[in-house]
Amino acid sequence: MKRRLAEKIVKYRIPILVFMLLLAVASALCINKTKINYDLTRYLSDDTMTKRALNVMEREFGSSEQIRLMLSDADDETLQKCLALLNGRPEVLAATHDPEKDIRQEGETRLSLITLTLNECDSTTFVKELRQLFPDAGRYYVGGSAAAELDAQNSVGEEMPLVMLIAVAVVLAVLLLTSHSWLEPAVILFTLGISIVINLGTHFIFSDVSFITFAVSAILQLALSIDYAIMLLHTYNSLRDELRDSVQAMTGALEECFMRIFSSALTTVAGLLSLLFMSFTIGFDIGLALSKGIMISMLSVFTVMPAVTLIFDKPLSRARHKPLSFGGDRLARVIYRYRRPVCAVLLIAVAAGAVLQNFNVYTFSGGYEKGDSLEIDRVFGKTSPLALLIPGGYEDSDYDTQRALADSLMSIEVDGTRVVSSVTAMVTTGSEALKYCTAANVAALTGLPEWQVNIFFAMQGFKDSVRADRLIEAADSLNLQSDTTDVLRDALNQANAAFHGEHYDRMIVELTLSEEDERLDEAIEGILAALEKYYDDDFYVTGMLMSTYDIGNAFRGDLLKVNLITFLAIFFIVALSFRSARVPLILVFVIEGSIWISMGISRVLGSPVFFISYLICVSIQMGACIDYAILLSAQYISERAAGHDVKRALEETLSRALPTVLTSGVILVTAGYIIGKMCSVFYISDIGLLLSRGALISVILVLTLLPALLAIFDKRISGRVPKQRQQY
Repeated sequence: MKRRLAEKIVKYRIPILVFMLLLAVASALCINKTKINYDLTRYLSDDTMTKRALNVMEREFGSSEQIRLMLSDADDETLQKCLALLNGRPEVLAATHDPEKDIRQEGETRLSLITLTLNECDSTTFVKELRQLFPDAGRYYVGGSAAAELDAQNSVGEEMPLVMLIAVAVVLAVLLLTSHSWLEPAVILFTLGISIVINLGTHFIFSDVSFITFAVSAILQLALSIDYAIMLLHTYNSLRDELRDSVQAMTGALEECFMRIFSSALTTVAGLLSLLFMSFTIGFDIGLALSKGIMISMLSVFTVMPAVTLIFDKPLSRARHKPLSFGGDRLARVIYRYRRPVCAVLLIAVAAGAVLQNFNVYTFSGGYEKGDSLEIDRVFGKTSPLALLIPGGYEDSDYDTQRALADSLMSIEVDGTRVVSSVTAMVTTGSEALKYCTAANVAALTGLPEWQVNIFFAMQGFKDSVRADRLIEAADSLNLQSDTTDVLRDALNQANAAFHGEHYDRMIVELTLSEEDERLDEAIEGILAALEKYYDDDFYVTGMLMSTYDIGNAFRGDLLKVNLITFLAIFFIVALSFRSARVPLILVFVIEGSIWISMGISRVLGSPVFFISYLICVSIQMGACIDYAILLSAQYISERAAGHDVKRALEETLSRALPTVLTSGVILVTAGYIIGKMCSVFYISDIGLLLSRGALISVILVLTLLPALLAIFDKRISGRVPKQRQQY
């Protein structure tokens, strides 16, 4: 069947190529149809506190959020004009400035802060307008989640094309050094370029994709699937030299490579698909999109590459050159001679990594590493408010409970430090509206005779005193108008809109802790306990710190789940390929060991590990780098089956496998490093750096520890797989 399929592909190569090119053109036109999501809270599980609270908040108050505006060298008159202009905007629920807390002096520069609470609106569009709203105000800064999201969008749009361009240049340079023909890199890049365009263009089949997925999918698809193209071309070149007929050589190469490339793609996809089981569903988003890309790359190698290679067979032949020698046989002799010391040293490194990685600190937040938000945070400190949603009510008893809760929140301590810096609610910001007024107070406020106010009290059923908010609501019936009551009425309306929903009231709590603080979990649990004391389980909490807490809890479950599923899936696939359990155990151990060492290095460096980076890199590293180990092990067992002794088998194995492993490995390492160093969005850059380091360690262990283990356990593993000679 493999032979017939290969013959059909070669026979109909031109129609197939035309179809793939048309598909690529159609896909390119669909790239802009992909909806990109920048809100990571959307990937939280529906049963998390954050997700449930966001749903209630949306229903009760709309999708309001805060923007911070920092003005440079603005005098009091300019500040008041800005506040008046902002409060007049329909997008702004309230624009506030506290002269005591919201002014900083840095040298000769006076910096002033205005905090905007938005109504339900398109916040990113409003940020764009806000950045152009004060042309005469000098330098000013706009920060907040909407501003950071807009900056991240601009950053990804500007940086990723350059990252891809540099990555392609590096790939081209590596391929030129390792190829058999100066034109081979062009064939490989054209083939994978088609697959990348098709993958990007077919993202529109999903409701949306995360900006992380969209940013890294192209470059990772190139890095993860390039060895498929290399494998087919190297096999074709070997058969071309032997058979002299290009069509027969390509047919034979396809027949020989079908299962190898499919198995290689399957292990990579198995690693990626383990992300689908994350409760934080961005794993589903990334895993599905990259898996789609890997399968499209495999399909492109089986369809596009045969046609392009045969079309340019003569130019490829004329451009043949001797590939760079990597000295695999010399490395094999050194490893064989010192196999036990090499094994001992590297096993100690693996063990140390396994221990150290248990003490890693994981971070559950990140973002854009440049922009106005960072400057505002530097001057006025970072704010991470929590929104508490509690059962609503207008009775004194409701407000008494709110006051008791506010006092409890302000008294929460972790390690002797108070964790709540302020509570903003109707009972604090709207406290003037909740004071009780006598007839004499009202007469003084309005200028009306006290007897007239007493009559008004009697008509409204008020006793000796009445709460100010109820007085203001009833004031229109007696035309109790004055500048004072107008100000109070406006303040009351603003407070009601901010804190009273249809069924729930809102309280805003500012914490003294950041997302990275190790005491955050205990602080959040203290807040939840205080809420439960007064409202049982009828409350909701949302905000960046709450989502960090929820993500952290989800991660602890996902950590074991993803690792276990990845391990079992890869082990099962490799076991089927080798028809043995011993070889897969060694292979999986080597790659798992490289993961432990990489994570252990993070602990030694004292670098917190971003949780998404860890899960993605583990799945990619296990799924992709296991291919290097499979290639080397299969070649070694084939050499032993051919009658070579252990030393000679290692020499032949590393001579044949080293170019492919180094080519693919260097490209993956470099691609990750370029992403890490050039992207200013932390979510993306951390994935790149961690993947680069992990891939580098995997390549080193595959080329050192694995050959040493194969030699040491030779008697237990040789002859345990089908005895066919494999060429790479």
